[in-house]
Amino acid sequence: MNNFNKYRPSRIGFYTQAIVKPVFKARGLMEGKIITHWAQIVGDRFANLALPERITFPKGKKGEGTLYLSVTSSSSLFIHYSQGVILEHVNTFFGYKAISKLQMNHGFTPPMVEPEKTIPPLAQEEKEWLAQQMQGVSDPDLKGYLEKLGEAICRR
Repeated sequence: MNNFNKYRPSRIGFYTQAIVKPVFKARGLMEGKIITHWAQIVGDRFANLALPERITFPKGKKGEGTLYLSVTSSSSLFIHYSQGVILEHVNTFFGYKAISKLQMNHGFTPPMVEPEKTIPPLAQEEKEWLAQQMQGVSDPDLKGYLEKLGEAICRR
């Protein structure tokens, strides 16, 4: 038995479901699973290019629906040619042929986030060589800029 206790912490999802469920149901998004799991469903390659907007089904059916995607004009051609793969991934996620068509609308998609590259430190020999080259420079600002340039060249 679930007893409500106002002094104990509870999950926030318990309270938000009552608000979010009608919104997702009205947009035909199967309780939001397609939005919350979009990157896992189609993979990062497609998730960075398209966002699901809504799903519509023919009257009286819960299958063979249309998935509306928001895409940019530059990625729409790629999504169009890859729609078979996307449909296969979505239908595999739901376990039945839930979607049979994709409809693309031009809109905003979030920019792709590239992971930050870690820069390896210079080897000791390179540091010594760079310090030796900087011995004749007396201006501290110029010396700092030249050291940064030298480090960049040594890394390449």
